[in-house]
Amino acid sequence: MALTVLTLAIAVLFVYPTVMVVVGAFRTSSPGFPGEWSTQAFVDAYTSGETYELLWNSAAYALATTTLSLTLAVFFAWMVTQTNTPGRRFVTPLMIALITLPFLFFGISWAMLGNERVGLLNQLIRMVLPYEEGPINIRSWGGIISVSTLKITAINYMLILGVFRTLDPALREASLIAGVSRRRTFFRIELPILAPVLLALALMGFVRGLESFDVPLLLGGPAGIQVFSTQIYDYLTTSFPPSYAQASALAVLVMVIMLVLVLLMWRFIGKREFTTVGGKGQRIELVDLGAWKFLCTAAIVLYALVALAFPLIQLVLGSLQPEFGVLSASLTLEHYRAIFDSAIVVSALQNTAFIVVVGGFLAVLLAVVVAYIVQRSASKFRWFLEGATWLPWGLPGIVLALGMLWAYLSVPFLRGLFATTWIVMLGLIVVATPIAVRLANAAIAQVHRQLEEAARIHGASQARAAVGIVLRLILPSLLAGWLIVGVIMAGDLAIPVMLSGPESQTVPVVLLQLLDSGQSSQAAAVFCVMLAAMALVLALGALLRAVGSRVIAGGAPKPPAAPAAESGDAPVPARVLEPELTPVLVPTRPSTGGE
Repeated sequence: MALTVLTLAIAVLFVYPTVMVVVGAFRTSSPGFPGEWSTQAFVDAYTSGETYELLWNSAAYALATTTLSLTLAVFFAWMVTQTNTPGRRFVTPLMIALITLPFLFFGISWAMLGNERVGLLNQLIRMVLPYEEGPINIRSWGGIISVSTLKITAINYMLILGVFRTLDPALREASLIAGVSRRRTFFRIELPILAPVLLALALMGFVRGLESFDVPLLLGGPAGIQVFSTQIYDYLTTSFPPSYAQASALAVLVMVIMLVLVLLMWRFIGKREFTTVGGKGQRIELVDLGAWKFLCTAAIVLYALVALAFPLIQLVLGSLQPEFGVLSASLTLEHYRAIFDSAIVVSALQNTAFIVVVGGFLAVLLAVVVAYIVQRSASKFRWFLEGATWLPWGLPGIVLALGMLWAYLSVPFLRGLFATTWIVMLGLIVVATPIAVRLANAAIAQVHRQLEEAARIHGASQARAAVGIVLRLILPSLLAGWLIVGVIMAGDLAIPVMLSGPESQTVPVVLLQLLDSGQSSQAAAVFCVMLAAMALVLALGALLRAVGSRVIAGGAPKPPAAPAAESGDAPVPARVLEPELTPVLVPTRPSTGGE
């Protein structure tokens, strides 16, 4: 009974909105209003030249960001693991810091930093070079691609770093002994070994590029540059009445493209073997780059400045300037006073905190239940639970928000949820659950079944064994997952900008409004407060996790000797489990069968 209820809840939360996007494309009315069935929206969308221009723009953006970010990620991973570059130890902490920052951070900070007239970077350049305006125009194709690449590079770096660290050094040594140069060895031996992983990441990056919303909206919108997600947003916000059918028809095209790409990625990953680890533990001999190592150090410094230091300086300085963009020795806290005096900003901060705490907890709780059923049960519903919870990963947030509009406004007793904090939280739970499920899967997979079997043999029920053993051991990982999910929810723009009302706005929505109204200094102040809160929560979480790990590791009871003579397996010691990054960010094909 409980499993049936869970399956129905998953269907309503994850599948129903997706189905309603398709249904809505055939309706002539807005959600919740009577109308007729029609295919006119598809005719208008697919016979319009603008649709194919959007397809080209979106594909070009996704391809450019994927190519650049993968190239930079491979370069940094190779430099960190294979060379003697000074300062390489700082690259990984830098990338982790960038991963914790939402895309909104890069879009807003660079919208200010690269402003042609008052941007800090342009002003500094004009002090040295004879330009009257610019020279950097961040609201352009080059700006959108470059800013997106900064974030995506960090993600790809963390995914590929482990592969570089486990490359078998014997292969390289054999090539060098045979007289092949180091450069040819890398391109002819090591790079082909990395090719399957790189192709998988390229497919994943292309999917995420097609979904991108924040940066194209903030930097491309003012320049008239449109991609799928921003055009759907415009259909719903700039026309009156909103063009729901046209937006849904365009969303269906996006969904079909995403489905093909995700299936292709699953098919590719499922048929490949990624064996890069040798059988002998050998120490990797670092490549001496000579004078080139200083150029690599300069690349690290440049990336750190462009991706983190300059944006942070712009936000902090912009929040303290009496007038945004006017360099002055006198600084003020007036903008911080103004935002805390603003009922809208305070309400947004409270809403965001509530959603992060409560919604993050619910997302992780749901993820643990789903992951446990998928891994530890033989239920016929488990393939559906895993596949359904992965569905939002392949959908742009703006499409998911459109589906929720159709889903909840079309049911009379659910219309009361619209424009409330609850529907925003539900939407963000759906968005964050795929990552939370992967975190839970990675943690639960490290707890051997023998521990539960031993408890069951000694009289414990399955629920007691699951809570007392599995949940206890994975608790530190779940705390880390709660923090990760909270960061995702706090920085998401697509869901709240579509579903929130005047009293349920979150910080990203208020930031967008402040920027649109020209209140850049107050927007910078709000973002600084948000970043400070996120840093405080992450630091507190790391402290609690460290303390919890010691308590659990020190107090975990040793499992009773299980009668496992038949299998001959050695008993698995109880230990505190750490979350793994790669299985969190790279989707695996949902299981479809038994054990």
